[in-house]
Amino acid sequence: MIAENLLYVAVFVFILLSIGLALTVMEFSFGEPSRQKAAVGSDGGNESTGG
Repeated sequence: MIAENLLYVAVFVFILLSIGLALTVMEFSFGEPSRQKAAVGSDGGNESTGG
């Protein structure tokens, strides 16, 4: 009986980890860092000219 309960818990944890991994991949693909890279690329890549 304990083994069956552990199997359900393991499946539940695996599902949660899969959701977290999917959200992480989406964040790195479409999140703020990629928008910042696009903005830097559109202005020539110069962050500052140094005055």
